[in-house]
Amino acid sequence: MVNENIFSALAKYNSAIDENYLTEAFVFVLNSLLLKERPLGVGILTQLCVNDNEFAFGPDEHVSISTQETTEEGRPDIKVSSPDKLIYVEVKHDSPLGPQQLAHYRKALDSSPATIKRIVLLTRFEIDSEAKREKAFDKHVRWFEVYNWLANLKVQDPVSLYLVESFKSFLEVKQMSIQKVTWEYINGVPALTNLLNMVGVAIQAVPLAIYKRAPAGDFTGFYLEKARYWCGIYYDDPLVLVFEITDKKKFSTKRVEAPSYPIKEDKDTIKFRLPLEDRYFFSLDKDAQLAEITNFIKKAHSDAQRMRVKLD
Repeated sequence: MVNENIFSALAKYNSAIDENYLTEAFVFVLNSLLLKERPLGVGILTQLCVNDNEFAFGPDEHVSISTQETTEEGRPDIKVSSPDKLIYVEVKHDSPLGPQQLAHYRKALDSSPATIKRIVLLTRFEIDSEAKREKAFDKHVRWFEVYNWLANLKVQDPVSLYLVESFKSFLEVKQMSIQKVTWEYINGVPALTNLLNMVGVAIQAVPLAIYKRAPAGDFTGFYLEKARYWCGIYYDDPLVLVFEITDKKKFSTKRVEAPSYPIKEDKDTIKFRLPLEDRYFFSLDKDAQLAEITNFIKKAHSDAQRMRVKLD
């Protein structure tokens, strides 16, 4: 097994939307397999794009896989093309489909001279029944299926093996694979509860006003000061405690030259990050752990206050 996960490591410095990064990483692995382990790459591409042997990619067929190519009807996440095929793959992590998004891609396909034209929907979760009834796509694939396909490969090339194993690890971190439930479950759930209890005590010690407890599908923690801030854990990155500015339009990171903790910006939020593993957090006694968390929340909140450019 590869010790380091290059995709997770690079994701720490990625300020783009997660879906875009996930897409680029997947396509990078696919193109590497097509170059160095072509039969394996063609096999993954077939599982992704083909229903019931309705068509096939030839062993010597020139196949191009690219991302974010603009059409007159929108920008599909992945474009798979060959002399007689054009396939659009729309990738979703957590966000929903846009209104008529796939219908626009279908219109773009209709204008293509390709003989075989398909739309594939690649998602983390099951899609709702309404989207299924509309039949705007030709095939639906879940990310855990991609993980399983990669896990079953017999890769010989060392570079390709490294990339496949790293991407599998990345999907595991993102909770986009299905793994066996092991005995660690017995201690894992109580440990998470203990951490959240400690975060709650630290918030009160700062002191900050807890607006409400915020368990959700992908994260758990506390909204603070009328939901201006949030502090907690994302399940896909559970070794990082986050203090989050929930609406970045009212804040500017330029107002704080050297933040007390690493920050990560996305489209809507600014996140202060406390990597627990990097600080040997789990080797500390409970009083030292509480002090570490309290100090993080206090300093992150202070920096956030200095970043404010618009009052409520």
